[in-house]
Amino acid sequence: MKNKIRKIKKYTEIIRDCRWVNKREVGGILTCPCGYKEGHTPPPAEQMTPFNNGDLWGSGHDTHAWFTFTLPAAPANTYLKVETDRNGWDADNPQFIAYINGKMIQGLDTNHREVALPADEAAEVSLYAYVGPKLENARLFVSTMELCPATDALYYDIRYPLDMLDYLDKEGTEYAAIVDYLWRAVSMLDLYEVGSKEFIDSAERAHKFLESEFYGKYCTPQKATTVGIGHTHIDCAWLWTLKQTREKVQRSFSTVLELMRHYPEYKFMSSQAFLYQNLKEEAPEIYAEVAKRIKEGRWECEGAMWVEADCNLSSGESLVRQVLYAKNFFKDEFGVENRVLWLPDVFGYAAALPQILRKSGIDWFVTSKISWNDTDRMPFETFRWRGIDGSEINTHFLTAGDDRGGKTHDYCTYVGNTGAKMVQGTYRRYSQKSLNDEAILTFGYGDGGGGPTREHLELAKRGAKGVPGSPNLKIDFAGKYLDRLAKRMEERTDVPSWQGELYLEFHRGTYTSISKNKRNNRQSEFLYGNAELLGVTAELLLGKAFPKSELHRGWEMILTNQFHDIIPGSSIKEVYDQCDVDYAVIKGIGNGIVDSVREQIASKLDSKGGYVLFNPHSFTTEGMVNIGGTTVMSTEKIPSKGYLLTDSFIDKNDIVIDGRHVETERLSIAFDEYWQLVSVYDKKAEREVLRKGEVGNELRIHADYPDQYDAWEWQSYSREEYRTLREFSEVSVVNDGIRKGIKIVRPYMNSTINQTIWFYDSLCRIDFETLVDWHDTHKMLKAAFPVDINSSKATYEIQFGTVERPTHMNTSWDSARFEVCAHKYADLSDGGYGVALMNDCKYGHDIHDGVIQLSLLRSSTYPDPEADQGLIPFTYSLVPHENTLSETDVAKQAYYLNYPMVALAASADTSSLPESFSVLSLDKENVICETVKQAERSEDTVVRLYENANKRTRVSLKMGTPFKKAYLCDLMENALEELPMTDHAVSLTLSGFELVTVKFEK
Repeated sequence: MKNKIRKIKKYTEIIRDCRWVNKREVGGILTCPCGYKEGHTPPPAEQMTPFNNGDLWGSGHDTHAWFTFTLPAAPANTYLKVETDRNGWDADNPQFIAYINGKMIQGLDTNHREVALPADEAAEVSLYAYVGPKLENARLFVSTMELCPATDALYYDIRYPLDMLDYLDKEGTEYAAIVDYLWRAVSMLDLYEVGSKEFIDSAERAHKFLESEFYGKYCTPQKATTVGIGHTHIDCAWLWTLKQTREKVQRSFSTVLELMRHYPEYKFMSSQAFLYQNLKEEAPEIYAEVAKRIKEGRWECEGAMWVEADCNLSSGESLVRQVLYAKNFFKDEFGVENRVLWLPDVFGYAAALPQILRKSGIDWFVTSKISWNDTDRMPFETFRWRGIDGSEINTHFLTAGDDRGGKTHDYCTYVGNTGAKMVQGTYRRYSQKSLNDEAILTFGYGDGGGGPTREHLELAKRGAKGVPGSPNLKIDFAGKYLDRLAKRMEERTDVPSWQGELYLEFHRGTYTSISKNKRNNRQSEFLYGNAELLGVTAELLLGKAFPKSELHRGWEMILTNQFHDIIPGSSIKEVYDQCDVDYAVIKGIGNGIVDSVREQIASKLDSKGGYVLFNPHSFTTEGMVNIGGTTVMSTEKIPSKGYLLTDSFIDKNDIVIDGRHVETERLSIAFDEYWQLVSVYDKKAEREVLRKGEVGNELRIHADYPDQYDAWEWQSYSREEYRTLREFSEVSVVNDGIRKGIKIVRPYMNSTINQTIWFYDSLCRIDFETLVDWHDTHKMLKAAFPVDINSSKATYEIQFGTVERPTHMNTSWDSARFEVCAHKYADLSDGGYGVALMNDCKYGHDIHDGVIQLSLLRSSTYPDPEADQGLIPFTYSLVPHENTLSETDVAKQAYYLNYPMVALAASADTSSLPESFSVLSLDKENVICETVKQAERSEDTVVRLYENANKRTRVSLKMGTPFKKAYLCDLMENALEELPMTDHAVSLTLSGFELVTVKFEK
């Protein structure tokens, strides 16, 4: 048996090397460097220079060039082969778009090196070439060669079952039978003159033998099935920029179309509406072909998000818009209704997602990334995922992998292949075979795009025959696979469920890396919420048109920059340089709308009335604003989502700062000799906030050297050791209207931390307004508060609600959550008292053993060597409170910390507008209005609100102007039922953490 296998393997190598014949080097090549192309045509020959085959090309990092040449007519099965001397991972290698006779044919890269030439026809060839950010140049080798159909077919005939042997029992009948068939086939080969006509004829006989006897008679359909769908994961930005992705999608999608011309059984799926929009703008002729394949039922456009977005850091409204914009795009462009959220590579999934998906008409959530957990393995792959409000979404984890020692031995992949080992490994990894006798495999090169190859499709044809001992490989859409799986789930009573977040035990550093992007994202999300509110305000009060197109453009840019390698901080520097440009445009659009509406309103209100205070949030409350460089507090309450003309303010404080002691109305605070907090005493509650003998606002600096994935990883061993920053160079007292502060400057190595600690009479709160000038690498900076609270769980704000997480490490699941994500605040409370920590742009948190920690910056060096270098502004706030979190106003304070009220001087002689106005008001503060906007498909007004205390609540939603009708809607703004309306108000009953959308018809 061993001798037969040795013979089979050796002869297979010979066959493999004889598939390509008559290789000829191409001459007469012309070239010229170029920039990012505006069209698809190279410059005239007189503007180009000769290029010698095999020479170096490329004029530096991230550059382009054209190559052109003419090929004479060639027989059928002739291919152009394009190679470079860079043959590693595809993301690091030169890439090309091949044009033949003026038409874009396909992409070329290290995995896709051949392109079919037209038979018996001369070919004018143009190659649009790209060298990425990690290379300066490369050698180019261009040749033509002919494919030998006989040896090519025989190679794949043998390759598939030969690989299958690794999975079979060596003593079993299937193993013996396969070896025998393969041995008989290779024994037919005439090897006395390899490559001769006699050799080719013998290869043809061996192929016919396997086709007839092995695949035709021995192979039979198996009960077990691995469903395969062609796929390419295209990171919108990562080790390349968004601009380069516009080329990646052309290369990848044109390659798919070219292979579809040769393989009628080939089906393909791709997500991310953003990529399709790129293709439409860059290559409309390829886009039209994609649309044709979609209509034919060979191309599956699924995914349900604008980009495959990070689901930890993006706000709730951003996640809604990701789905809304994507579903509308696919529906408008292709008539396709997306039903699957496809996120194979995203770094964890917030517990708000099930509700968002269900109310967006999504039936399934699919990923593979959870298999990358570094500690625990999920107990199942198919289940119902239950979110914070109780909503459930069918969920499936991809199981593609080769558990016989391939590179996916320890985790599952979304860049699979159709080899027998992967087909079998995918099915073996799927653990719920009593529920489902199918597993799904996405095959094709990805991350940097590329997609399936000839080899994938040739092997797939063999896998479809039903090789005994291996699952059938069936080409089918992911959506159809999931439809069959959903039906099976409906028939069973034992389908498991998973409650709460799907936490990825990996990539925990992404909650903190690249501070500026996280700050810009948070600011943009709030800005656009207010721009939409004021757009509606101007529509209702001033008769102005809602700026729909401008806001849509800005939202698309916000959503794009929430891609799962951009906002997490795991991309190259050039990506973040472009982000700076993008956010300037985003803020320019948003601020332009906001400033214009505010100024128009202020110009129509009586200047004798004082100032117009604009309240962007849904709380009716006193307003803390800045007037003339001074922080003041209005004595009157400002209407929710509206404004008030007022001249009544408090602009003084009675705070006493005496040395290292501070007295406010609510708090008594003491510092030690290093100006660290040693006491925060709550006078009203009569209790100390900090733990005895420890310091608050302890600035901890951790050496941060992960063992892999520098920008991504925050390791538990780095958490264990730190140095406390005590040194200070300057301390001064500052006074600002209703607040007083202590400014402390702390030097550290090459960096400086400037912090003003603000105290208030009217608030039980301490703000830490911080400006870091950071110039050190491989450090994590945290702020720590050891508090005198006994609780086994902490509460963290996420999208549209909160989650509770353990503060201990009893189990491996607990200990793996040593760093977690939260949005505007986190809280540690006992039965009657607690401490919240708010922030205006941070996400990484760690609350264990009574210590509340907030991650402030991470200065990794790969892939961006300048990560978190320079000025980093942020504010965090300590909020001691009586009662439990749900009985406090912490959520309200967090909204205003992130996006405060603004005051403008009224400037009219008399008021021509109401001096107080509210777009809407709510009679319960635990119900928060997140969004007021114009509807996507009409001029109706859409209002989105959620319950924030996990408490069933009856709430009255009252509009500030008349509307004809009100409708309860889904998140796609489809009306579900008409709501009774009295005096512009509707009554709603929300369950805990429920998200509700109401549309008001004018």
